Amino acid sequence: MSGIRIDTSPAPQPAPPPPPVAPVNDTMRRLQIGIAGVLTVLLLVGMAGLIGERARERAAGDVAATAEVKMPGDELKSSGAPLEELGVQAVQPSSKDENAATAAKVPQAAPSASSVPDLEPDPALQRARQSKQ
Repeated sequence: MSGIRIDTSPAPQPAPPPPPVAPVNDTMRRLQIGIAGVLTVLLLVGMAGLIGERARERAAGDVAATAEVKMPGDELKSSGAPLEELGVQAVQPSSKDENAATAAKVPQAAPSASSVPDLEPDPALQRARQSKQ
C-alpha cells in the first residue's frame, strides 16, 4: 500500500471574487433618476393643492351668486300672477271647443229648508195618476 498516496492536507480554496464595483457613471444616473422622481411628486402635489384651492374659491363664489338669482326683466314684472311670470299663457276657448258653447253656471239661492226639490213628487206625474183613476 505504499504505492498510493492520499493527501490529507486541506486544499487551498480560491479567493472569492471581489464585489462588482458599479461604475461612477451608473451611480450618478441612479441619483439623477431618484431626484427627478422626488421633484415630479412634489410638482404633482403642488398642482393638486392649487386645483383644490381654486375649486373651493369657485364653489364659494357660486354659493354667493345663487343666493340671489335675478332674471332679466324681473323689475318690470310684478303683476302678482306667478304663472304669467313663468311664461304660461291662459288658453283662449275656440269655436271648436265643446266648453266654449256652454255658459257658466251661476249659483242659485238655496231652496227653503222645509222641502227638498228632488224628493217632491213630479206634478205632471200626479196629474197623470189622477186622470187614470
